[in-house]
Formats: sequence, structure tokens, C-alpha cells
Amino acid sequence: MLALLAAAGALALAPLGGCEPTEERGRPVILFGGDNQGVLAACGCPSNPSGGLAKRTALIGAYRRTRPDAIVVDAGDVFPDHPHPVKVKYVAMALARARYDAIGLGDQEFALGVDRLRELQAEHQLPFICANVRDSSGNLVFRPRVVREVAGPKGSNLRGRAGIFAVVADRAYGWPALEWRTGLAVEPPAEAARREVQALADCDLLVALAHMPLYEALELAAAVPGIDVIVVGHEEVMLPQGRRAGGALIVSTGESGRTLGSISLGLRPGGKPDLALRMTELSAQVPDEKWVMDLYWQYVKESKDKPPPDWNLTPIPPAYETAEACGKCHPDEYKQWTRTHHARAYESVRKARRQDDPECLLCHTMGHGRPGGFASMAQAPALGRVTCQGCHIVTADHDDKGVKPEPQININSRVCMSCHGPVQSPDFDYFVYKPRILHKRPAGQ
Repeated sequence: MLALLAAAGALALAPLGGCEPTEERGRPVILFGGDNQGVLAACGCPSNPSGGLAKRTALIGAYRRTRPDAIVVDAGDVFPDHPHPVKVKYVAMALARARYDAIGLGDQEFALGVDRLRELQAEHQLPFICANVRDSSGNLVFRPRVVREVAGPKGSNLRGRAGIFAVVADRAYGWPALEWRTGLAVEPPAEAARREVQALADCDLLVALAHMPLYEALELAAAVPGIDVIVVGHEEVMLPQGRRAGGALIVSTGESGRTLGSISLGLRPGGKPDLALRMTELSAQVPDEKWVMDLYWQYVKESKDKPPPDWNLTPIPPAYETAEACGKCHPDEYKQWTRTHHARAYESVRKARRQDDPECLLCHTMGHGRPGGFASMAQAPALGRVTCQGCHIVTADHDDKGVKPEPQININSRVCMSCHGPVQSPDFDYFVYKPRILHKRPAGQ
């Protein structure tokens, strides 16, 4: 049996495109992802053609055509951060059919509740693992580990066993912070990791799915000898060359699920093991897996007539009004607004054919799903835009009420980034885009 406890070998950054590298075909491979954020399909906007389970699954399929025994793992946050029951159901269906070997649970999975996670696991046979979260009785809420065989092509001597376990850091994540630990006890990840290293001592390769920031993963690697690969989840930095710490190769796909990583296992001259890291962007060049896209359109059909999730993404005014109502007193500001992309927000989502996706409408309309907000273009076409109330949380009678917002309102970056987040607008730069929507300062001010 090949001993795969090796230092990292040649590390490479894959070209954008998603085709499996021909020079590595036939070698055993571990594929890893993370931070999918519940995205079934890339949103279709020109600013973000990347990511999503449809592209990730297509690339996994390309690997499996030459290496059917490829091991597939995820480091967590595969479900959305603000759970939408319909979306969660379809993401679970996609994961089940894609045949993952291990899914390390992150905070966004635990936010669904342990009972719901167990229902999803039982219904879809999902391989959830977590070695350091216990219930009120002191029992692990999910199994801590899985063991999988790794093998090269028929006749090859590249054979062995990979032990995979998962840990999650004891912290609340997100803004606002989403508490997921209620009723649960989180053991220090290093303590759980030491126990798992001992339990998996007879394996040839040890992989940890570590849902934590990169600096904590580096500390984990230094504190727990014996781990060969640490796949980091909930980390915005993608590591194209990996990092070394404590004898472990530390890898991360970065934020928003836009990358799939692979570690191919081989032999160097002289019989020394070799781990080759490759990161592939799930760009527009990577095709979408058709059956995942079929699931996406089923999700859209089922969810479009249901109340959207109340994500509190945008400020809520006393009542929703049109930009024209504001323009009666502020004609110059209104005219300037008509030249911004905010004034054509619905049109852009329609061009991407996502006008029925409730998550798209949350940011491309005003008040979608809220009382008095956007319902449809037939009922409220003037709210099918990001109107003045997206930044100014007042109504047209604010002067009569004695409410005088600052002419040059200091727009909080968090207001903008509630819609222009890393999934929806990966290239968004607050300091670049803010001046494009600001009105001219009135004379004398």
C-alpha cells in the first residue's frame, strides 16, 4: 500500500476553463470546495458569471470520467447564509446526486438547526461530518470522520486509504453575526483533531476539513502533527499555491464558491510520493451541468410565488414610494438618478432571465415581498428599480414631518454591500462605485 504521507509536490494554478489536466489523468485525486453559499447556478450577470453548483458539478464530472474513484469533499457553508426552505431543499438534492464523500459542517449548516440537518442527511444520504460539536447530552451531533480508498488506474500501485474529519471554530460568523451554537457545545478544534489523528492512524493520508479563518487553520496545523492536508472553509482568501504549516498542506478555495481545488496523488522519481495542487476557477468557460440547471429552474418555479426570505438586506422605509414622487421636489437629483444602473435594475435581471428568482429580485427591486413593496412589473413597475429609498430612508412628505436628510448622505458601506456582496458583485469596490451614484452638492453647501 502506498504511503501517501508526503510533502506537497508540484503546485500549479489551472488556466481558466475547467478542463481536467491531461498530464495528471490516471492519478488518484481529491477534489475540494467550500463557501458555496447555497448558489445552485451563477447569477448570469456579466459581473459574476462564476461559481455555483452547476459549474462545480460539471467539473467534478469531467474528473470522474477518467478517475471514477475521485474523492469529493466540501469544507462547509454549502447552504445559504439566510436559509430559504425551498432553496435548501434543492441544494440538498444537488449535493446528493453529485455523490460527495464528505461535507464538513459550517456555521451556515448549523444555522438550519441540527434536527433539520438530520432530516436532510436521512432523506438525501448526505455525508455530513463534524468531530467537535456536541448536543446537550454530550454526544457528537454527527459522525466525526469517513475513510475512503484512494486508487490509481487499474494495475497501478497507487493505492491507499484516506481518512477525512471535520472541525469548526467556536465563533459566530457573518454580519450581522449569525448565532448557530445555541444548545450546542463546541469542543476546541485542536483537541478534537488530536483525537481524530489517533483514530485514523492506520490511514495513508489524513485530510482535515477546517471551518475557520486561515490564521486559525495555521495554528491548528502547528498544534496537531500528523495532518497532511487542511481544507479551509469560511476563508475569503484563495490559496493558489497552498501554504505549509506543521507538516500540513493548507488549501482554500476562497469566498463564494468560485473555485474548485484538486490534489492529485502520484510518485516522484525514486518512489517518493507527490501531491500536486491545482485550483480551477469556475468561470464562464466552465459549462453548467444540465441536471443541476434543471434543478435550479425547478427551484425558481416553486419559489417565485412564495414569500421571499426576509433577509433585511436593504433599509426599510416607512412606506415604499416611486422615484418620481421624490423627483417632484428634487428634479435635479431625480434626473441624475435616471442615468444610473439603479434606475434600470429590473431590466438587467430580466436580460439574465432571472426575473423570477426571488433572491435576484430582493436587490433588483424595492421591497420585494414586503407590504407595499414590489410584487410584479404588472402591479408595481415603478418599484422594479433601486429607487431613492434604497439610500434615503424617508417618504416624499419628509419635509412636512420635519425630517431633513443630509444632502450628501454618508452612505454606509454595509448598506451598499448588503446587495453588492461577494456572491452578487465580486468586483464591487465601494470607494469606486459610491461616487457614481452621489448627487451634486447643492449650491451654497
